Amino acid sequence: VVSVALSQTGYTEGTDEYTKYGQWYGISKGYWCDMFVSWCASEAGVSREIFPYSSSCTAHINLFKKMGRYAVSASRGGTYIPQQGDVIFFYDPTLSPDGARATHVGLVLYTENGYVYTIEGNALPNRLDCSPLLLSSLREDEQEPPDYVTVNHYPLDAVQIHGYGTPDYADRTPLALSGFVDLGRHAGQAEIFRTLSSEGIMAGTSTHTFSPNHGMTRGDFLTAVMNLYGLSGWSAKTLPFSDVPAESACYNAMMTARCAGIIQGTGDNTFQPDAYISGTAAQAILSAALSYVGLEDRTFSFSDGDLAYICGSYTIRADLAAALYTLLEDVPLPETFPSAITLNGEAVDWPALQVNGSCAVPLAVLQEQFPTLTLVE
Repeated sequence: VVSVALSQTGYTEGTDEYTKYGQWYGISKGYWCDMFVSWCASEAGVSREIFPYSSSCTAHINLFKKMGRYAVSASRGGTYIPQQGDVIFFYDPTLSPDGARATHVGLVLYTENGYVYTIEGNALPNRLDCSPLLLSSLREDEQEPPDYVTVNHYPLDAVQIHGYGTPDYADRTPLALSGFVDLGRHAGQAEIFRTLSSEGIMAGTSTHTFSPNHGMTRGDFLTAVMNLYGLSGWSAKTLPFSDVPAESACYNAMMTARCAGIIQGTGDNTFQPDAYISGTAAQAILSAALSYVGLEDRTFSFSDGDLAYICGSYTIRADLAAALYTLLEDVPLPETFPSAITLNGEAVDWPALQVNGSCAVPLAVLQEQFPTLTLVE
């Protein structure tokens, strides 16, 4: 079932929400998230007795309950940890506080580090930088692109998760996954994503997801830029941001960038590290970083995220990755210094390198030769 669902990532609805999943079910134009998961089960040869089919999320929950195979979510008091192949149901607790009505459904891909990763039809990439209930209240269909099949992720205790249908599969052995499995329409950028991840510049969102259509937090993007150029360290007089505590994962990147003048912060001394970064802000950081390391400025194109009209504009991880990869290819590689090095008239064998025409000797080598050497701000 999961293999079938993954093969559909990127499939986009047609006019009036037409889909092949709806046509298969007999409702060719209409909300199709539940018909999608039912179609996946049918395509995989899983019978209705094991995996009930439905076109209604609420009715689908009731079918699983009648089978005795429904588990409520953590936010509703449950302790069940979803498994690959489960059916995940969503609802809006402000509109249906008793949980009587579900609004969306998907398939569980896996759980990792407190998050559940899902495959959903009739969906767009979710935002994790805004309240889900606020997002729900502000969404406007006419402002959004056509829905498609995508991979999302949520905290296991997310308030919008209603619960899980647990089909009685004969075999619960997870599907073996390799690389990033959620690329969909961005499959052509697979090598870019793999390279950035393996080089420790821009990590995926989990072991097997890169989330190319999702947003990226300002803190994570700044960390990626600092990783790209190997920048680390700051002076004692560098002022920390009030919203970036020392234990934050992006603290080192923030302090380094602020010391270098790559970022400035706002008037109230905040950086908003958990907000999704906009294309304009990403370009400003890249331009400042390029200036700091002495390279020519580069201008990049950044697409708006599917939900960029809500809670502030943001760009997508695929475009950010493309920019970082272009700059990675432009990073000048150091060359061995070809000439002899002498100290006080004697030849010394130091590992000197040239970068952009400048000769550099590792600080540790200098301090070994000159133990009293100190750095001055």
